[in-house]
Amino acid sequence: MALFKKRKKESVAIPFLISMVITLLVIGIPVFTLYNQKVNKNMGSNGETADSVFMPTEANDTTILFSYTPNDKSLRPSFMILRTSAMSKSLTFIPVSNDLLCGSDKMVNIFKKGGIIELTKAVNKTFDTKIDRYVNFDDNSLSVLCDALGGVNFNIPEGLKGLNAGTQYNDSSFIIAIITNPKYAEDARTVALGNIFADMLGGTTTKITADMLEYAYEKDIDLVETDITALDYENQKKAVEYIFSSTQYVSTYRVPAAKGNAEQGLTLDKDALKQLKADSGLK
Repeated sequence: MALFKKRKKESVAIPFLISMVITLLVIGIPVFTLYNQKVNKNMGSNGETADSVFMPTEANDTTILFSYTPNDKSLRPSFMILRTSAMSKSLTFIPVSNDLLCGSDKMVNIFKKGGIIELTKAVNKTFDTKIDRYVNFDDNSLSVLCDALGGVNFNIPEGLKGLNAGTQYNDSSFIIAIITNPKYAEDARTVALGNIFADMLGGTTTKITADMLEYAYEKDIDLVETDITALDYENQKKAVEYIFSSTQYVSTYRVPAAKGNAEQGLTLDKDALKQLKADSGLK
């Protein structure tokens, strides 16, 4: 008798549950739809739609100082400013000579004594600018960056140690061999530094995408010395995507005119610096 009653309860419960599910579906879906429409409407009135088009402003312009410290300390380091503007879809590389003076001291000596932090201060003062962030590479991290971006074609001049002259494709190992070459005169090497990286980011060898840059960032962020944070990257991610989503972006380099010589040091020409700022957007 007890068994019979138990089965009867189950037969009542099952239709009841089915009825409840149907009722929830009939009532719940329209209610959820109306709620969702209301939320989307409110977000739209506040300019918070998920599909809103990104429009860059001057706040997205960034000035980054790059330095490269070879693992072999007998080789020269490299310094370069990168000015990016999402509004104009432009990247401007400004190579900085080892022999450029800040006061009475050369950049290379400032860097060797105080690292990237003191170099940043010196570049700010010499170029009358404000570096937003800095990155210092070593052999490993620079290799990751160059290979992630696909290397570059470059016309290697005659007389460089261990390198064949002529235009050829260069991966990270060749790029490092070029910019650290002891036979490369500093003024010519400085020009080559800007040329190589402007062409590499310009996609002259490999079409550059925002995904490639994100891959390089994720691979390199724990390998480099930098004050760039994950929040910085997230804040500028849409600007990077905006620049590289277009085939019309410009990647170029500007070498600031300077007076003096390698032995005594170089000083920036004031008129040339003014023109450099106008051309690059450097503030």
